[in-house]
Amino acid sequence: MPLSPEDAQECINSLRVSTALKYCKDEDLQKLSDAMEKKVYKHGDILSHEGQPQTHMFVIAQGSVRREKTALDGSVHHIDTHMGGSTVGTLHIMNQDPSYATSICNADDCVAYTLSSDKFNNMFKSNPRFAWDVAYSLTVEVRKHTRAQRTPLLEQHPKKTSVTAVSLAAGIESFYRAALNAVLNQRLTGVKMVSLFPNMHIQVPTRIVYINGFKGLRARLDSAVDPDTYANPTAVRLGLAVTPGILMTPVSSILEACNAGHSNPEPLYRRWTRGIVPRCGREVIFGVGLNQLSDFCEERVPFFENSAIRNAGGSLAAGVISGYLSHVVHNLSTLKLMNPNKSYGTHFKEYVAKAETRLPTNFQNPTLRRVGATALACIFPAGLLIRTSQIVGTFVILNGTINAITQWGPEWLRRF
Repeated sequence: MPLSPEDAQECINSLRVSTALKYCKDEDLQKLSDAMEKKVYKHGDILSHEGQPQTHMFVIAQGSVRREKTALDGSVHHIDTHMGGSTVGTLHIMNQDPSYATSICNADDCVAYTLSSDKFNNMFKSNPRFAWDVAYSLTVEVRKHTRAQRTPLLEQHPKKTSVTAVSLAAGIESFYRAALNAVLNQRLTGVKMVSLFPNMHIQVPTRIVYINGFKGLRARLDSAVDPDTYANPTAVRLGLAVTPGILMTPVSSILEACNAGHSNPEPLYRRWTRGIVPRCGREVIFGVGLNQLSDFCEERVPFFENSAIRNAGGSLAAGVISGYLSHVVHNLSTLKLMNPNKSYGTHFKEYVAKAETRLPTNFQNPTLRRVGATALACIFPAGLLIRTSQIVGTFVILNGTINAITQWGPEWLRRF
């Protein structure tokens, strides 16, 4: 059925700004629209399935379409979103090649104009000028296109992992984390640690529960909640990303309390509550770093295709960012844990005063020294390298071990 004059004009306007047809002549776009059909899709409708023949191209006039692709490990990645005026399937339609990704409508009343492979190919054969203009349009795009689109932060889906793999990784990492935490506490408070591995009979099982909580909660929330069904999907994704950190804060507090017995003699059941407010902020940063940010950075590791190297590189980058951002809240929570009788305000004043000793001696103005000390305490906090090394090592050990077991471990280990 031919398009109405209004629909034909809308179709031409959309074709005019599409990547593959950007430099085509108006009269050729008119001929192309004459061969197209208008279709309306609802939220969740699938335009094309990954791996199946691409029989039609789609020109999105209204709404948006997201594309999802399955990785080798079985995880599904959102690779991009096509808004009004963009085309889907153009590069695979000529020979009906397998679709690169699954295209899913993102909203109700998504309007698209479709063109079959046969009609598209006939346009090429009957109109050499049209074929030349399409080739030129794509050539210009290739020059701008330096690498594949990556999944935006917070939009990654979790990789499939087993509880066994996560538990083994957490058990190994718990000793590294305990030792670095002991060194950091000693650097921050000046109180010498009695042991690098205190209360490991409590720390190891608690750490296993803790890391499984981060990974398991992320997977559970991802399967239970679809952010695209809400009015503000970005806010929902942010909420899903920070939820594991908030929920796992009490478990983290137990781990921290195990390292503080040499300074705070309170019983463990009371000691774990000290410093819980800033620790919650730290856990949110840790959780987003371990989950979404690690995946985000891994996708962007240049030059290397080896999955182990990319995983390690992504974990290292995410660890540096998360370790740095979590320094101040970590230090405040530790100071409160070590000395619960002082208020947070007092702890911060003493924390800044300690940083003042690192300022140059010729920096004499009291106001400027105070401002400089505050900036130094927040921007270059005490124990910066130790804390960053701890988080980097934690991410590399956890993500690396889980990735190795998931890809190369025995079947029984990957199943449970």
